[in-house]
Amino acid sequence: MERAKELFLYYHGNRFFMDLNGERYEYDRYHVPKETEEAWAREYVLGFFESKARGKEALRAYSAVTEFVERDELRDFWERCLYYPLRSEHLDDVTTLFMLSRSYYMAENAAKRRRLSRRAVDAYVRELDGYIRRVQERAAAGTLTRDDSYDMNEFSDPVYVEDYLGRLREKWARI
Repeated sequence: MERAKELFLYYHGNRFFMDLNGERYEYDRYHVPKETEEAWAREYVLGFFESKARGKEALRAYSAVTEFVERDELRDFWERCLYYPLRSEHLDDVTTLFMLSRSYYMAENAAKRRRLSRRAVDAYVRELDGYIRRVQERAAAGTLTRDDSYDMNEFSDPVYVEDYLGRLREKWARI
């Protein structure tokens, strides 16, 4: 079962990608019950929230977490996951900016399934607006924070940051 768990977490439970890499047959041979998969996903998500991961490691983990949380079984973590980039004080600005893009797509999918109310969107946009103001000031001052795992100058241009955040804000307004 350890190998099954390793495969499940590596592919975030996505059998399509297991298939693409020729590992679905191996995974299917383990006959993992749905309840076990749900427990593994829940354990992974809780571990992420407690880990205080940073930089690219945090981005990879957040992507996996959002995939797990978008499934019906882990819906109870949805709001915590959505707000994670805005409320996690241990994250640097660049990581947060990348995460905001992923959290938007998570919300967009939820809105399509009618799991996201207009009131919830408005509340999120208010918090996002506060973050946008703060990060635009830091970008203009050249003081955006970035983890050591970034080897390029991601978001080093304040005009680009402002444009990026403006597009993100516009997308949220359309949900």
